[in-house]
Amino acid sequence: MSAVMAVLDFHGDSAELAALYDTAVHKVVAVSSARPLIHLAIPVDAGLTVYDVWDSEEVFRSFYDNREFHDVLEQFGMANPTVDVHPVHNLGWPVSAVPLYR
Repeated sequence: MSAVMAVLDFHGDSAELAALYDTAVHKVVAVSSARPLIHLAIPVDAGLTVYDVWDSEEVFRSFYDNREFHDVLEQFGMANPTVDVHPVHNLGWPVSAVPLYR
């Protein structure tokens, strides 16, 4: 298994989607058995983009294919995001090569 980054693009008004996300994310956590290693939600010109790093694509798919997850998205008007999954080549800085503080 190798890590993947899932990119979920929600299209629409970025301020409105960010406000919807702030409430929806708590319900998503409540219905999800899997958690990403890293989770970022970024307002962008065309809406809101979520970047999640997962242990593997299988773990991501078990999260994403959960019907309750999609029910929450529909409840908050965030259904049908565009989804791209990318393999992760490296996760984290090479701490042994770079000091933590300068």
